[in-house]
Amino acid sequence: MKTPTPNPKDEAGAPGMGAEIVAPGRLPIKRATVTAEVLTRLLAGERLAGLDAVSSASTTRLAAVIHYLTTEYGWPVERTDKAAGCRDGRVAWVSVYFLAPDVIAAAMTAGAAAWCAEVRAARLLLRTKAAQAKRTAERANTARRSRPHPGQWGLFESEGGQP
Repeated sequence: MKTPTPNPKDEAGAPGMGAEIVAPGRLPIKRATVTAEVLTRLLAGERLAGLDAVSSASTTRLAAVIHYLTTEYGWPVERTDKAAGCRDGRVAWVSVYFLAPDVIAAAMTAGAAAWCAEVRAARLLLRTKAAQAKRTAERANTARRSRPHPGQWGLFESEGGQP
């Protein structure tokens, strides 16, 4: 694993500026983010795979979040591969991400438990807005479908008509 590069924007400085440093990594300041939730789940000893993260952390980009936690916040996230049977009869290999028990223990000793509780509360509050977000997204998608996109209609049609 590559050595994480420090992020100068997150170095400790004035109060409230930059991430809180706990051994062995730094904790994101914003508590209601996917990054914070993924780290909280890893600190709780969970093993996360991409498909698990869709339902548990509301992200389809788990690998990107893991990369961010590793490079920007210095967390030594480990990875293992496991075979998964697919509905179409294939066997696919998926990555499963986790933190080693000694890393979790060091973080908890350094005070990460209180931060994790704040993250869970912030994410729970955010989830109360899910129904409204779905309605807003549906309105945006409906409005977008009603506008023509010049030059795009018929892109995959033989006669060039609207889909």
